[in-house]
Amino acid sequence: MRELLLRLLRLSDATVHERRAAAWTAVAFFFVLFAYYLLRPLRENVGSAFGTDRLIGLFALTFVLTTLLNQPYMALVRRFPSHRFLPYALHAFAGSFLALAAWFTTGSPTLGALDFGDLRGCSYALFYSWVTAFSVCGVTLVWVHAVEWFSLAQGKRLFALVSVGGTLGAVLGSSLSKQLAGFSYASLCLLAAVAIECGVLAWWRSLRACRRMGRVVAPKGANGPSFLAGLARVVREPYLRGIGLFVLIAAVVATSFYYQRMGVLAGLDETARRQVEADINFWQNLLCVVLQLFATSRAMLALGVATVLCVMPLASLFGFVALGVWPLVAVVQVVEILRRMLQFAFDKPARELLYTPLDAEAKYVSKAVVDTAVLRTGDLLGALLNNVLVWARLGPLALLATALPVLTGWLLLGRWLGRQCARRGGE
Repeated sequence: MRELLLRLLRLSDATVHERRAAAWTAVAFFFVLFAYYLLRPLRENVGSAFGTDRLIGLFALTFVLTTLLNQPYMALVRRFPSHRFLPYALHAFAGSFLALAAWFTTGSPTLGALDFGDLRGCSYALFYSWVTAFSVCGVTLVWVHAVEWFSLAQGKRLFALVSVGGTLGAVLGSSLSKQLAGFSYASLCLLAAVAIECGVLAWWRSLRACRRMGRVVAPKGANGPSFLAGLARVVREPYLRGIGLFVLIAAVVATSFYYQRMGVLAGLDETARRQVEADINFWQNLLCVVLQLFATSRAMLALGVATVLCVMPLASLFGFVALGVWPLVAVVQVVEILRRMLQFAFDKPARELLYTPLDAEAKYVSKAVVDTAVLRTGDLLGALLNNVLVWARLGPLALLATALPVLTGWLLLGRWLGRQCARRGGE
């Protein structure tokens, strides 16, 4: 049974320390995504309570918060190795959710209509943006640890296991969020904080195993690269610029689907919306586990990163066509499940592999710039474009015609990045 499980997870040729390092990293990822998916339906409910005409304000606030978070993150990167700044960052997120739990203690599980003009609306807007920032920064921290300690060859074999751990956490978090749909925001924020602290404990166990793999991670001094230096490298170097553009397009497309989903679900009551969002998260992640167990590593090894990066543009084309013809709740669920399932089973691990042949500055600083500032810029740009489309009253066919050249460029860029990654990795 043990050998069958090792073959299933593509670990039969891994050393004992590789297995332990990947397994404990997967456990840490489990708790981080458990916390996020526990709160995600609440976040989406806040977005619906503000309405699509105010979503751009939420995206703008998220952009500002994420950009501000980059500054202390870069300060830590410049002075400390990852094993010193990573737990600090996760402790800070856990503390923030404890503070939010205390703030929402007297709140109600139902929101009603929200607006930026009062303190209650502003507090829920902050919650929306902070959960979104955690979804980016928390995941980035786990993958920074993985990219630092695992080589490209190890990543192709072991990143699928890391992804499985995160996805299982997302499945459990989504399921529990649906069961607790009547609970207050304070209760779930408290549970999320506890989960994050459990993730820190698992990460410490992973670090011990990583050190025994024999790979040396160079120390950093106090004069390490700054945020502006990381941004300059993304702008200056074609490979990093390509990664940034790939992530930017992905964010713009995802925001377009977000607007369509919010529009279709606007007619549901708050409890029903939370349950629908939790259902999407649950089935997306449950099916994603199956792909991660049976297909992710095999696709990486057999097809290569270049082909895997083409999955999301093709899935997004299908989604635009389906929602254009059938703008129904059931169709929204199918499209969202399909897109997110493919994103986390194939696209996300492939994007992380793009950084493995690069130096430490690119892995730490430029990657953080792309995963936070560039990604949130894509969200804001997508919100602006969708507001223009709504103002122009363009129909589904016009939206598809606008998206088609973007999706084509996205696909071609993914092919180019995958080939460049293989060349830099010596394959």
